[in-house]
Amino acid sequence: MREIKFRAWDDENKIMYSPEELEQEGASELEKTIYGYLSFGAVLIYDFKNPEEPIELLPLQSTGWYDNEQREIYEGDVVVNDTGVYQIMWSEEVAGFILIGNDGSMSMGGPYMSDTFKLKGNIYQNPELLDFDVR
Repeated sequence: MREIKFRAWDDENKIMYSPEELEQEGASELEKTIYGYLSFGAVLIYDFKNPEEPIELLPLQSTGWYDNEQREIYEGDVVVNDTGVYQIMWSEEVAGFILIGNDGSMSMGGPYMSDTFKLKGNIYQNPELLDFDVR
C-alpha cells in the first residue's frame, strides 16, 4: 500500500506547497497556519495566515509514480515521452490517475512510467506546457 500525500497550489499567490511545507515540520502548534480537513470525501486545505480571509489551497495528490529521473509525479503534472505530452489527471470513471495526451488520447499510468517518461512541470506553475510540444 502506498503512502497517501498531497502538495497544494495557492492560486491567489501563485505558490506550490510541497508535502513538507504543508506539514510545517519544526513549527509549534501556535506557529502553524496551514490545516487540512476531510469533509464529505473531499480534501480541503486552508492557509490561515490571515484568519479573517483564509486562503483555500488546491490539493494535488501524489500518484505514487516516478519519472525516469525518480522525481515524484503528482496530479496536474505534465510528463513527456517519445509518443507525446501528457497531463496527469484523476478519473472518477476508472477511480485512478490517467494520462491525457495533447492529442486528446487517454491512457492508464503506472510504475512503468519510470522507464520512459520525463516530468516537465505542472499546469499551475507552467500552463504553457500544454500549449505546444515540449519534448
